[in-house]
Amino acid sequence: MNPTLIILLLALLTEGAFPDSGTKPETRPGPDAPPSNTEKQSKKPGSKEKSSLSKSKNKPVKESSKKAGGKEKSSTPYETRSSAESKTSGDGRARQNKKSAPPEDVESDPPEDAESAPSIQETVVTARPSPGKDHTAAVTSVKGSNIRRSTRTSTIEALSQESAGIYVPGRGVGFHGVAGGASGAIHIRGLGGSPNSQVLVVENGVPDAQGIFGHPIPDAYVPFLIDEVRVVMGGDSVLYGSNAVGGVIIIRDRWRTTRGWELNNETAFGSYNTIKETVSFLGRWKSFDLAAAFHARKSDGHRDGAGGANKVANLTVRWRINPKLNLTLRNKAIHLSGTDPGPITHPNDDHWYDVLRDNFYLKLDWDKEWFQLHVVSFANIGIHRLYDGFFSLDTTAGGFGEWKVKVLDNLRFLLGVGTEWLNGHVENRIQNEVFPVETFGNVSSYGQIDYRPHSSVHLVAGGRLMYNTKFGGVIMAKAGATWEPWRGFFLRSRFTRNFRQPTLRELYLPFPTANPDLQPEISHNWDFSVTWEHKKLKLSATTYYSSVKNLIKYFGAWPSAEVVNIDKVEVFGVEGLAQLKNLGPLGFKITGNWQDVGRYTKQNPDAKINFQMDARHRHKNHSFLGTVSGEWVHGLYMNNYKRDPLPNVFFIDMSLRYRYRYASGSSLEPYIVLRNILDNRYAYIEGYLMPGFNIMAGIKTTL
Repeated sequence: MNPTLIILLLALLTEGAFPDSGTKPETRPGPDAPPSNTEKQSKKPGSKEKSSLSKSKNKPVKESSKKAGGKEKSSTPYETRSSAESKTSGDGRARQNKKSAPPEDVESDPPEDAESAPSIQETVVTARPSPGKDHTAAVTSVKGSNIRRSTRTSTIEALSQESAGIYVPGRGVGFHGVAGGASGAIHIRGLGGSPNSQVLVVENGVPDAQGIFGHPIPDAYVPFLIDEVRVVMGGDSVLYGSNAVGGVIIIRDRWRTTRGWELNNETAFGSYNTIKETVSFLGRWKSFDLAAAFHARKSDGHRDGAGGANKVANLTVRWRINPKLNLTLRNKAIHLSGTDPGPITHPNDDHWYDVLRDNFYLKLDWDKEWFQLHVVSFANIGIHRLYDGFFSLDTTAGGFGEWKVKVLDNLRFLLGVGTEWLNGHVENRIQNEVFPVETFGNVSSYGQIDYRPHSSVHLVAGGRLMYNTKFGGVIMAKAGATWEPWRGFFLRSRFTRNFRQPTLRELYLPFPTANPDLQPEISHNWDFSVTWEHKKLKLSATTYYSSVKNLIKYFGAWPSAEVVNIDKVEVFGVEGLAQLKNLGPLGFKITGNWQDVGRYTKQNPDAKINFQMDARHRHKNHSFLGTVSGEWVHGLYMNNYKRDPLPNVFFIDMSLRYRYRYASGSSLEPYIVLRNILDNRYAYIEGYLMPGFNIMAGIKTTL
């Protein structure tokens, strides 16, 4: 019997068996709930708020958050963000009043010295009810400040450090590259990899993927404006459409929430002539919000031909037309360049790449007390050039409208319609050859029901009907349940039916081969989690199973290569988490994952462990933070059927940070990052040896 149904039946049979000792039942409203009266007042133009991280030209007013013992009570992601509307029980957990929580797009001021807290305290690797759209999904939630302070060299590698269920290989000092020799392919619970089109990246609500190759570029994500990243395990094609098969990486940027401005600058220099410069600006005045940033990174690389350069510029403007209506315009431009050094046994000679991409979206958000409406239009355009004459121009464009309505206090509906179209032009400019590509797209409608029959039970079900101009109609579905039989103990189960359409490359381009008769992949994912959480200890265990029909795989090498659908592939595994927290200045976390991926073992390891320990100390305006983290990977192969095994991967990184905060709110933060402190020799990809011991030192300034 499906464990999702077991959880539901047990919860209904035991309803009332766990009374709250005469108190009101605890509610855990999600971020999709309507704003409270307090937050409505704070969103009005001209209101004055206090920020502890930056200075404002307006005189601040007293914060409305409650305090106990002189220390501010911080809410969990599943409780209201307005502490003025919550009561605190004896165990320190917030109990929500009848007033509702803010919507997902409403920001709240960070607690004082939030950026100085240990990074492990800012990470939630959870099987608890998710704070996103689906409260029954297993989610790894990572704060942007944690990613910015990670010892890893890229954003997606930082996510891999936070959860053993996420695997991301590297090849150097932060540049993953494109085309042959590239790394950075994302696996989530055994699905994904290369081509990396089974994991969808959603940036500020908009899907981000190349039109021809159908996958994100790992070097395109830098953390300067990130507020939070959520990784939804098991995918969710109901809410996010195609490619959300193995998982969804949801990136949300931050806004300034008080009137005034904030300027951040980070400069760093390290081994191999690695230089990093980041400038970001956040402003809020009258009815407008502004978020702008520029990031540049350059390195010679740890071996000949391993260098590169990344430049990313971002500009976002939000017009608060009235307290309930916002219009947002965003543009992100990316320029990536570098070379593929090749394996050390057969190094390449000037195998360069040059990528220029631009992402744009326009979004309208209307938040009322009982419903929310979101309308989005987006476009993603890119030009790729390679050393061998390859040239491509690809376009992904579309839009969607989403309506969330609160029918009853315990019943919510989400309804949406969307469309997406892919197009591209590909040629070889050396041989003057043009490769024909057929445009195709899809239209879809989807819905989700969120129901709480009891304060301890959360049920979610949904479906999407998609019509694809090449593959016809497709149905996606999901159902999930979460039950908290007693405080801090959670049972959760979820089932999803997901979909991935073949990419334009797989259908039409001979790199190394194409097959216009490919059929879409259909996956069925299921997981079951048990979580127990105390003030200082958290334990979680998850078992999962995925079955993929029509899996698309490449076999052989040019000129005899082929790409075909495989009838069925099964993956099952277990994940675990142990976390010690709030131990004075210390925190510790370890996550592990073991999986059986069957025959297709190429770059899909059997086991992975990540660990992290933090220590902090604060004295007046001085803060110190030290972090030690590491990764162990076992059962890594360069080919399927467990052929060409690689030695285990193991390394340890360390970082030290000091922060001085001025009375004005400005701060100065020098730091040093020591990577691979054991100077181990290891490789994720055969022939691409990772750097030995290396150093990165920098200074961050906040005004």
